[in-house]
Amino acid sequence: MAYYIGIDGGGTKTHALLADGNGTIISQAISGASNPNAIGEQQLIEVFQSLFKELDNEEGTRLKKVKVVYAGIAGSANPANRTILEAILASILPQAKIVVEPDAICALYSGTYGKAGIVQIAGTGSIAYGMNESGEQERVGGWGYLIGDEGSGYAIGRAGITAALKSLDGREEPTILLKMLYDHFNVSHPQELIKSVYDAEQPKSVIAPLSRIVFQAYLKDDPVAQTILEQSAKDIASQIKALYRKLFNGEERTKVVLCGGVFQEKGIMPRLLEKNLEDVLQLMLVQPEIPPVGGSLIGAYKQANIQINTHILEQMKITL
Repeated sequence: MAYYIGIDGGGTKTHALLADGNGTIISQAISGASNPNAIGEQQLIEVFQSLFKELDNEEGTRLKKVKVVYAGIAGSANPANRTILEAILASILPQAKIVVEPDAICALYSGTYGKAGIVQIAGTGSIAYGMNESGEQERVGGWGYLIGDEGSGYAIGRAGITAALKSLDGREEPTILLKMLYDHFNVSHPQELIKSVYDAEQPKSVIAPLSRIVFQAYLKDDPVAQTILEQSAKDIASQIKALYRKLFNGEERTKVVLCGGVFQEKGIMPRLLEKNLEDVLQLMLVQPEIPPVGGSLIGAYKQANIQINTHILEQMKITL
């Protein structure tokens, strides 16, 4: 029996699936970070060795029968990084076909099932990535929290703190955000709130989760939170529209896959985004039913010319 491996790797963890050709997941494994921009080559080797060892508890029996490894790895858009990753994977599984792509492609495939389209990722950061029918790939945004990442969890969280403090100053209308932020940090004074942020080892990791507070305030009909999220939806929509213009001819019906924590409240950001995309009728928003690592397995099947049908998708959903 032939086997296939899909990998979704980033700056925090790497998730892998080992499956047969019918969509049945045989095993899963999670290891450390695999972004070459974050760790060195020796660490990368150790991460993948650990990953594959965990995938196959039959002492390499199944690994020897792996036909394709499809790895969506953060940082692999850099040609030098991609070469390093391909070499490491090929050294561990020399008999397999190795394909390394940016991790955004896995997120795309989780909603398009291997077809062309756009993926809008909005978690801590934000980026729109797409691929057309000719296989051309483009990106919009994703320039990091200091100079970009509009519509991200970080951007929303930062806007929430800024608006709360402006309200305290009398420069913004009253908002429940300030009280909610005080409760979150267990403080009662603005200077204590600021200290909680600035004293953090990585302020970004403290600010991004505050987006959840903005969403909670939105659900309580707070007008300031509503303004923040409406602006975020406009920012995200502008990314999607720009990418659509780059990759598609303006007439193609195109799926837009929504991935990341900003889209978890299905009744808020997806709805606001849909409103901001009403002028582009060809775009269809999709919230995936499988995680990005499932998209990487679909990528492996594509490389093996296995038709992605309903049976395979149902098996994946069941066994994932």
